[in-house]
Amino acid sequence: MRFIEMRSSVRSRISYLYGCMWAAVFALLTAPAAPTLAADEASIPPKSQRSPEIRIAAAQVVLPIVMVREFPFIEGSVAGVSGKLILDTGNDQSLTINDHRVPLAGGRSIGTSYFGSGQSFAVRLMPEVRNVRIGTLLFPRVTAVTAQDARQLEAITSDFIGFFGFNAWSDHALKLDYRRSIATFYAGGPETYLKGERLVADLPFTTRKLPNHPVVSGQIGAMPVVTAWDTGQYGTLFTSEASKQRLLAEGRLTPSSTKSGAFDLHGLRIGGHAMPDVAAISVETTPFAAAAAIGLIEPDILTIGYGFLRQYKTVWDYRRHHIYLLVR
Repeated sequence: MRFIEMRSSVRSRISYLYGCMWAAVFALLTAPAAPTLAADEASIPPKSQRSPEIRIAAAQVVLPIVMVREFPFIEGSVAGVSGKLILDTGNDQSLTINDHRVPLAGGRSIGTSYFGSGQSFAVRLMPEVRNVRIGTLLFPRVTAVTAQDARQLEAITSDFIGFFGFNAWSDHALKLDYRRSIATFYAGGPETYLKGERLVADLPFTTRKLPNHPVVSGQIGAMPVVTAWDTGQYGTLFTSEASKQRLLAEGRLTPSSTKSGAFDLHGLRIGGHAMPDVAAISVETTPFAAAAAIGLIEPDILTIGYGFLRQYKTVWDYRRHHIYLLVR
C-alpha cells in the first residue's frame, strides 16, 4: 500500500489501496499538486529519521496478525486509543498515525494532501506521542511521528489507528504466515528463518526507487511482466486492452467464478519458477498509479499481494534481496 507525502520539492500522488482488489478500490488518489507548508522544509526530518524509537531490536520477535479481508493488521494502541495498525511493506515509515481516529493535539503541518473528492487535509509532524503499543511491543515515547487523516481505511476496519511500516524492521527479515496468523522478524539469516521449513522457491529481487518495494521479473504465458510485491493489497494486473484480450483468448485469464468482474490468472512464472493459479485478481487497462514512485517503466505490471501470498509462508529479506516461498 503506497502513501506518498506531498511536499514543495516533490510532486506526487497519494493512493490508498482499499477493498478486495487494488485497482477497483483506490479510495484515495490525487493529481499532483503543490502542498502548503507550515514550516521550513529543511527542518523536516526525512522519513527514515521519523519515529526512530519504533524499531525491532530483538533477535527474533513474533507478532500476532489479524486478517481483515486481504489486509494483515496488528492490534495495538496509540495515546490510549486501542485499534489496529496495518502491517504494510509498501509503507516505508515505521509508524504513521491515523489522526482521524486518534486525536492528537499540536504538531506542525508539513504538507497538504487531498482526498479523491478534492477535500484537503494536513500531514502533520508530532514532536512526540506517548504510549504506543504494537502487538507485544511497547514504546512509552515516540518522537517525530507522522500523522494524517486516513479515514478511508476505517472502511476496512473501523478501529484503524495507523500504519506499521518497513523502517521498523528494515534490518530484519520478515516471515509472514497467514495460516497461523503470525508475523516473525529475524535479525539472523537463512540459517534461522529457513530452519525446519520446506522451500518452494528462492526469488532474488531488485528494488528501483524505493527500498521497500521488491521487483521480480515474470511471465504470463509468453508475455513478460514485472511483479511488484506489497502486503497492503490483493493483487492486480495492469496491462493494455489488447494484451488483456490476448490473455483471455489464450486462456491465461478466465472469468472468476467467485468474484464478479475479476479474473483467475493461469500460467504465471516468477523468477523462472512456475506458480499456481491466482484466483479473483483485478485486471486494469489504466496505468498503475504508484509505478513512477516505485520506478516501474514496464507496460505490464502484476502486483503481488494476498491473492498470491496466502498460498505460502513467505520470507522477505530486504538485506539480502531475496523472497522465499515456503510450504504452508
